Amino acid sequence: MDGIDLNKSMKYRCSSLRFFEPGEHHVTRFCRDDVLLLVYEGVLRFSEDGTEYEIHPGEYYIQRKNTSQAGKHASDTPKYFYVHFWADWTDGGKSLPYRGTFQYPAVKSLIEELDRLAYGSSTLTEQTAKFLELLVVLYGQNAEITVADQIAASISRKYFQEISLDMLAEEFHFSRNHIINLFKEKYRMTPFQYVNALRIKRAEQLLELTSKSIEEVAFACGFQQYSQFYKVFKSAHHMSPAAYRKVKRGRQVPEIHPADPECLRN
Repeated sequence: MDGIDLNKSMKYRCSSLRFFEPGEHHVTRFCRDDVLLLVYEGVLRFSEDGTEYEIHPGEYYIQRKNTSQAGKHASDTPKYFYVHFWADWTDGGKSLPYRGTFQYPAVKSLIEELDRLAYGSSTLTEQTAKFLELLVVLYGQNAEITVADQIAASISRKYFQEISLDMLAEEFHFSRNHIINLFKEKYRMTPFQYVNALRIKRAEQLLELTSKSIEEVAFACGFQQYSQFYKVFKSAHHMSPAAYRKVKRGRQVPEIHPADPECLRN
């Protein structure tokens, strides 16, 4: 898995805590920095060079420098910490994968200290040292990423597209049954159930905050047939997608499109 090369020097630029308001979107920009995002509440949604991502609590993601980023879909009131920096990327050796998980209690004090340093009178060297300390902790927590975690990350990147066990088996070079067994052991559900859970979560947001038709929502979330979407959604919520939308529309919120300069807002 690609990631930043921990054997090469890197340059810290700036960092900050960030909270989204209801209905707020990730800023649309061409970003010339690498950006580390650590989400600890809510869900952050954005696209990077056209590929859609969702970052959930306890997950981090590193946006790659010189990419086009956008917030086509509203995020779910995320709270997160971001760091702008420059680093070399690699697909091997001692690297921090571009996506992984973190234990918030283990990094909370580091995040708060770096945020305090960034807004105080500290030197750039002090801030850089604290950032590197944070990377060391993240690397230690992700040194033992399991195959099941890698499968989950792959599904999270592709769930809105057609995805199958055969595709996962080819990607990870295991049999279909072994893929299922590995995943169930870690996540207590099959990859198919995980795919549907992500799709339904996305459908909830589209039904509440957009004017897409029910059929458009189904296809946007990766379902190939409307009947399949209806069945899975009703099983999850004990009501139809249309009924769910009617219930949620009572608290519709306006969409917000921030235009944030890099390093001031993220």
